Amino acid sequence: MRPVLRHLLPGLLLILAAAAVLLLSDLGSRHREALNRAAPAPGPKRLAILQYASNTVMDDTRRGFLDGLASRGWRDGDRLRTQTLTAEGDLPTATLMARQIVGGGYDLAASISTVCLQALASADRDGRVPLVFCAVSDPVAAGVGIQKLDTLDKPPYLTGYGTAQPVEEIFRAAVRADPQLKVVGVVWNPAEINSEVCTKRARAICAQLGLTLLEAPIEGSKDVREAADSLVARGAEAFWTGGDATLINAYDILQQSADKARIPIFSNISGQAQRGALFDLGANYYQVGFQAGLLAADVLDGQSTATIPVRNLMPGRLGLNERTRAAIREPWTFTAEQYAEAGYVVDASGQVRQTAPATPAIPAPATAADTRPAVLPPSGALPWTVQVISYLETPPNEESLAGVREGLRDSGLVEGRDYVLRVRSAQGEMAVLNSLFDAAATDGADLYLTLSTPALQAAVRKVKTAPVVFAMSSDPIGAGAGVSFANHLPNFTGVCSMAPSADMAAVIKTYFPKLRRLGTLFCPAEINSVKNLDNWRTQAKAAGLRVEVVPANSIGELPDAANALASKNLDAIVQIPDNLSASGFSAIAQAARGQRLPLFSFLSTMAGQGAALALSLDFHQGGWDAAQDAARIMRGDSPAGIPIKLPSKLRLVINLHNARDQGVTIPPALLARADQVIP
Repeated sequence: MRPVLRHLLPGLLLILAAAAVLLLSDLGSRHREALNRAAPAPGPKRLAILQYASNTVMDDTRRGFLDGLASRGWRDGDRLRTQTLTAEGDLPTATLMARQIVGGGYDLAASISTVCLQALASADRDGRVPLVFCAVSDPVAAGVGIQKLDTLDKPPYLTGYGTAQPVEEIFRAAVRADPQLKVVGVVWNPAEINSEVCTKRARAICAQLGLTLLEAPIEGSKDVREAADSLVARGAEAFWTGGDATLINAYDILQQSADKARIPIFSNISGQAQRGALFDLGANYYQVGFQAGLLAADVLDGQSTATIPVRNLMPGRLGLNERTRAAIREPWTFTAEQYAEAGYVVDASGQVRQTAPATPAIPAPATAADTRPAVLPPSGALPWTVQVISYLETPPNEESLAGVREGLRDSGLVEGRDYVLRVRSAQGEMAVLNSLFDAAATDGADLYLTLSTPALQAAVRKVKTAPVVFAMSSDPIGAGAGVSFANHLPNFTGVCSMAPSADMAAVIKTYFPKLRRLGTLFCPAEINSVKNLDNWRTQAKAAGLRVEVVPANSIGELPDAANALASKNLDAIVQIPDNLSASGFSAIAQAARGQRLPLFSFLSTMAGQGAALALSLDFHQGGWDAAQDAARIMRGDSPAGIPIKLPSKLRLVINLHNARDQGVTIPPALLARADQVIP
């Protein structure tokens, strides 16, 4: 037996060796297959931008940020998916949004303002999301762990640019312009560290120059008028504004107090001379955003934030206003050097004359030669001044504005050559909204483009001859734009954005038959909210559904109203679209999670902010369509001959993660209909 085994053993060993080789080879191939299955082709990167409020400074910063990214090949919609969340000046909302971003699976977060840096840094202490910040007066004083500029002594997950305001320089310029100046007033919010930093520096330079600095602390925008008037009563001969986000949002109110007293404002926020200040000296925030966008591109390209120090960036710009200089009671003068250095000058007629390029050139994608008609000068010379005016910055507003910009480009128009786009927001205050139209008229508006029903209502009251194109209006007829889509005011046209209530009711009845008792919040002060509620109630009733309603009148009321709604023994919340709920949707989502209620929305972006399902008009398409109307007008067509229209597309977005959290199952047939499914 043993001799036989001795003869067989070599063969058996060879067989075992071959089997081992084959097994290892097979394991290797299986491992590679597993890796291939586990590593699908990379998709677009996801970027979240947290902005404290909608105003010229922060909007310019965000626009520069996106352009900086685009200049490096990171264009939104291609390799990048960008979502902007705006807290509209409400700190609790900013905190909620920051938590949402950190837990939202984003590849990069960006913050605009000191408050948003603080909110994101607090939510992201374990470094789950890399953070790039900008529009921060003093990053060290912000209290987020940055110990010193130009070093790596900072949290490794964040980097960005500080922008220290030239406070000392502007006070010296004020004394040169009026040697008799003795008393300066400042309205500021002590809750903002950026404002505190600027105010402390103002105290020091005023002491050096022999000036008295009168201070009026405020808690919010509502306090600005009373505070400003009190400073005038105490003898203020001028107002100064530093890096205070609350005051930036309510600047027009401060300007009204200054105009009434016939005293000037000088500001460390660049661009305020275009809004009535006598002069401004501050950062070109578009350039600040652009440079931060380049920094963000470095991070998206693979560089670690841990290796990038925080630095100071102050691309300064001086603005002068001759019209204001002629209207104030004291004889302030500008020097020849100031005129030579000014980036822009508002002349005596109110026209803005750029004396230096406002923005760098961003390479645009190559296009075929354009054969469309040339743009016709509005009043003897190009470019057209297009004033975009909105009531409140919300995600749909961002979508619409992006559509406007894209639509103008796609129509063959070139920004800077054919038109100049100026974007203004009232931050949810009707009084400010009315004043924006006055400011736009002073700025030489050739065409108005309104976003939201309140902005359209104000345009109907204020604009009698200039062309107006509107978008994001649920009921333009009810807003006074005409009697029908074909028969409207001769200088008005645009895009109606009535929510698709019948479609939503059909989806719920067909795919979620157990959901019968539905809740929603509405804002009684918004005509679009009231109209959407009436339409939703009508369509829901026709489908055999019941709608429960709770009102909310302000962002501060929203959390309590949402909790009250969620406690009403509902089957689901189906939130109608309006400006208030769109800006504070995170509070509604939190209330729905607390009661484990399915949450549906009429706004597609809300699927990323807590909704399980969103069925929406395509607001980007609506903005694009409105831009096409604007281009026709710039080429010579009359608004009277352009009928009001509806956006051409609906958009269904489903978030499976939110659906699981809310205990709702999405039927496969509905998933197959979705334009986007978020896993």
